[in-house]
Amino acid sequence: MINQKSRLFYASIAIVAAIAVFFYFYKYRAPTKDKVETTEEALEVLSEAPPVVVETNPVKKVPNLNPVEKVNPFKTPNPFE
Repeated sequence: MINQKSRLFYASIAIVAAIAVFFYFYKYRAPTKDKVETTEEALEVLSEAPPVVVETNPVKKVPNLNPVEKVNPFKTPNPFE
């Protein structure tokens, strides 16, 4: 008798969890764009250019080109500094 009650309990918990997951994904799913039905609408959608981000900071990706660190085999500090 106890085994049957525990099965019913676990089955009800599983059903409640499945319903909660369904409503969560139903409510918070990503909004979809409207469907394209005609060829003209398809051409319009395909001809739209995606937004382009242009980097305006020219110093952002400058490589480290210090020749002294590459050529000097001795790692001694500069005595004149």
